[in-house]
Amino acid sequence: MTVKLWGTLLRLHPLALLFWGAAFMLGSAEDAAALLAALTVHESAHLLAARCLGARVRQLRLMPFGGAITMDNPYALAPSMLLVIAAAGPVGNLLALLTCAALTHWELLGPVFALALLKANFTLMLFNLLPALPLDGGRMLYALLFTRFGRERAAELGIRIGRGVAAALTGLAACSAFFPGRLNLSPMFAAVFILASARDEREALGGIRLNTVLSELRPLTRPTPARIVAVNSACDLQSALRAARPDALTLYAVYEESRLTGFTDDRQLLETMVSQGVRAPVSKAV
Repeated sequence: MTVKLWGTLLRLHPLALLFWGAAFMLGSAEDAAALLAALTVHESAHLLAARCLGARVRQLRLMPFGGAITMDNPYALAPSMLLVIAAAGPVGNLLALLTCAALTHWELLGPVFALALLKANFTLMLFNLLPALPLDGGRMLYALLFTRFGRERAAELGIRIGRGVAAALTGLAACSAFFPGRLNLSPMFAAVFILASARDEREALGGIRLNTVLSELRPLTRPTPARIVAVNSACDLQSALRAARPDALTLYAVYEESRLTGFTDDRQLLETMVSQGVRAPVSKAV
C-alpha cells in the first residue's frame, strides 16, 4: 500500500499487513498494535526532524519488524543535521515511554496494552542506539567521528564497528541455544541486516565522491574533440566509466542487441550513478 504525504512516499510492506493480521488472529493483538505504534512514532520523529531541517525524505517504509526512511544521500548532510535526524527516532520512543507511564499512572491506559507499548518502545529505542550503520546509533557515531576523521574514515569506522556489533549479536543468539526454551533468533536477524547494509553505506558514501567530481567539471565553451565508446545497454555504470579519461570528453554509443539505441556522455553517467547507484545499467543514462 502506497500513500504520498507532504512530498514523501509512504509504503506499507504487504508482509507487514500479513504479519499484523496473523498476530491479531493468534491472540497477540496488543503486541502487534504496540509494535505498529512504536514504529510509527519512531519513523515519524525522523521524518519531522528531517523536514524541520530542510532534508528531503523520498520514502518512508513500514515493514513487518521495522521501518526505514530513505533520504537523499545522508552523507551529503552536515554532521550536525544528521546527528539530530538520527537521534530523533530514539528520542521519539523515549517520549512515548514517558507518555505511556503517565497515562498508566492516571489509569487512562490499560495495564496489558501499556506493558506492550513500553516493551515495544524500549526495544526499538535500545536496538536503534546500537553503534552500527545504518542504525540511528551508527549515524550518530558517524556524525561525532566526522569532525576528527573526516567523511570517509568516519563512515569506514562506523561500518567496522557495525561488524563487531553484528558478531556480538550472533554470539548472543548462539548462546541462547544452550538454554532450554530460551532460543532467540532475533539478534541473528539483526546481525544479518547490519552486515547486508554495509554495501549500501559504501555506495551512499561513493555518491559524495561523484558529486564532488561533478562539481569540478567545467561546461564546454568551444568545440572540443571527444572519444566515442560503444557499450552494451545492460553494462553497469561503474564498468562503463572505466573507459572514460579525465583529460577528454567521452561519448557513449549505447547498443542493444546490435542496434544503436542512443548516445550519452561521461557526465550523464556520473549523474545517473549518483541517483541510481553504481550497479544501474547504462540504459538508465540514455
